[in-house]
Amino acid sequence: MPQTSEQQPSLNQQTTTKRGLARQKKFLDVAEEVFLSKGYAGTSVNEIVCLSGGSLGTLYRLFGNKLGLFEAVFKKKSKELFGHFEEETHWSDDIENSLFNFGQTLQRIALSPDGTAIYRLVITENNLDQGEIQKIFYRYGPQTAIDMLKNYLQKQIDAGRLELENPQLAATQFLEMIKGPFVLRALFGETITVDEMDAALYQALHIFLQGCKTTSQGQKTQPKSLLFKEKSI
Repeated sequence: MPQTSEQQPSLNQQTTTKRGLARQKKFLDVAEEVFLSKGYAGTSVNEIVCLSGGSLGTLYRLFGNKLGLFEAVFKKKSKELFGHFEEETHWSDDIENSLFNFGQTLQRIALSPDGTAIYRLVITENNLDQGEIQKIFYRYGPQTAIDMLKNYLQKQIDAGRLELENPQLAATQFLEMIKGPFVLRALFGETITVDEMDAALYQALHIFLQGCKTTSQGQKTQPKSLLFKEKSI
């Protein structure tokens, strides 16, 4: 049986020329917009080719198939959103400040219109690729964020500033505290205000650090109140 345009074999060959990289970026930018607006099932690679001005053969050569293109979009988006947190300059031994900055970024991503659209696409669509779509989403979204925070927490544990038995579990719990109260509301079309997100973040910081931060003598201590003076919980 001949293959349709949506069923081409996965070639996934990378390009290195300036023109080729520009074409790849155009495909990814257009695909991101179409995936978010129409969902995965409603997106056609033919439409992406038409909107980007490229060719179907080039798209398949670069990404293999629609699923490969979807993964490439997520990988690019993940790098844009989390890439700067790979630099040591965005983390410090000021645990409260580091957690606040990371947590605030995660909130704004997860609860943005695009973040809600992605989450809706992942959990509500029903298509043959849905299992792979969910794995891609988790790998480049939640798992990336959890791993970054876990690595930071482990460094603070090794330095004796935090006391945690399972830093990966702790990272997951902290991130759930700051976005969990709002995800369903966002999916149902409600607007989550900045004040609401900040209140959840401040309270999560207080609860989290109260349970695991230590003094220089290795004893657990209360978090300092600098972050809590400007805004009450």
